[in-house]
Amino acid sequence: MTKSLAIIVGSTRTNRLGRSVAEWVSELASQHDYDSVELLDLKEIDLPAFDAPVPPMYAPNESAPVKAWAAQIEAAERLVVLTPEYNQSIPASLKGAIDYLSAEWHNKPTAIVSYGYMGGGANAAKHLREILTFVKTDLIEETAAIQLGEETTAEGTFHGDKTTEAEQASLLAALKALADK
Repeated sequence: MTKSLAIIVGSTRTNRLGRSVAEWVSELASQHDYDSVELLDLKEIDLPAFDAPVPPMYAPNESAPVKAWAAQIEAAERLVVLTPEYNQSIPASLKGAIDYLSAEWHNKPTAIVSYGYMGGGANAAKHLREILTFVKTDLIEETAAIQLGEETTAEGTFHGDKTTEAEQASLLAALKALADK
């Protein structure tokens, strides 16, 4: 049976590390339990700021970008939500992307991978867990936190090969648990 994975890149900042972290996660996923991996990069998707007059559970947004986003999440078999930590939480771009949808999240097997310079993004992961639980994803218990530092971010680029064995093991455990869903 084939297993596919979609990785949501939650950061849209200039000079972000999110895309290179997502590519590293994708590479590890492809080497293990997944036949196909797709990156859903919020910077490329370019959703407008969330400003819906009512929650999407009552009236889904019918704009073309939001309908396309909804179709991508609906089609995803499994999700990894990749978040940096900004001011001890998740970026507004990721929160808005989650807020635009409702039913598309329900029972979707999902894992959280965080990264940051302080605690590997643990605070962002905590907040994201609360949000993804509220929107009724099928959230796995295993998470991965990537501690950024001089070695992992040399020359302004993320270097996954410089992460610790423990970080790599936690990521592989999360990917395996997600594949088993």
